[in-house]
Amino acid sequence: MGTDFGSYRSVLQFTRPANTTGYTANDVVGTTTSAIHQLSNLGKPGGFIQIQSVRLQIHVASIPAGMSNFRVHFYSASPTAIADNAVFDLVAADRDPYIGYLDLPAPQDFGSTLISQVDYSGLLVRFANNVNSLWFQLQTLGTFTPGANSEVYELRVNALDSGYRSW
Repeated sequence: MGTDFGSYRSVLQFTRPANTTGYTANDVVGTTTSAIHQLSNLGKPGGFIQIQSVRLQIHVASIPAGMSNFRVHFYSASPTAIADNAVFDLVAADRDPYIGYLDLPAPQDFGSTLISQVDYSGLLVRFANNVNSLWFQLQTLGTFTPGANSEVYELRVNALDSGYRSW
């Protein structure tokens, strides 16, 4: 058992499709090719982390009508393929790698950027022996219509090393 504790941060930006197709409650937000996203280097392979904060930044100048809370679903391996604007579904094949979720509050308008953040979530994650990444799907909990332009979404995750266990 190791005790080399540290902190980790992983940031992922993705650009949703350039369309005004509305999202309904429970849809996932992704790119033109996928709504599965990977956060790299968040800990040590085989180790544990505790997620301390998650921040969603949306690079738009105003909150779209109807946009409300989001939910971030975390996985220990890449889940089954799902497309942007599809309804979230935890399929049977993804039950084992599913870690859990964190709810983000409705984004706040900070001028040219929207921000939603949750701190001190305490979600405990154990990595497989050869993995130090997390995969996630971003789910909207409200109905909204995005702007016509491609919009950048950015997820920032900060975590603390919670030790290493040999299984």
